[in-house]
Amino acid sequence: MLAAGTGIGRTAHARVAHPEEYLSILMALAGAGCALAFLWLDPSYSPQNPVVWAIPGWIGGAYLFLQILFLLVSATQIRILGVFDSIIAIVPVVAGLVTVVEWLLGHLPLSSFQLNALALLIATSLAEFLLTIWIRFVLNRRTIAIDTA
Repeated sequence: MLAAGTGIGRTAHARVAHPEEYLSILMALAGAGCALAFLWLDPSYSPQNPVVWAIPGWIGGAYLFLQILFLLVSATQIRILGVFDSIIAIVPVVAGLVTVVEWLLGHLPLSSFQLNALALLIATSLAEFLLTIWIRFVLNRRTIAIDTA
């Protein structure tokens, strides 16, 4: 028998993941896209004001702080989105390394300001990727297993 008002038979809606994981993924993709658009659409840009040279460092520091904050809030989750977040974290590193290769081949003339910003992009996103992997899989002792059954 189904008792009235007990809630039996109702469909429960569970949250799929923390919104921080979505924000982390969106920040990694948007950060890589914006940085590459800056480097590729306006090559050899050099600012006139010397204060502008500090802006990539501040953006990189804020990005890393927010990514670590999102990671620590959602690191205990072992959902597929957390694993996907770990995979997406390497995208800015790869994009930055491809840009370095294009610069070394002479296809992309970058100014010293842009090389500084590119180095900060690679260093910041590599630090975020390694911290993501370390916290998710080493500190939490999480592993990825494929069940064949």
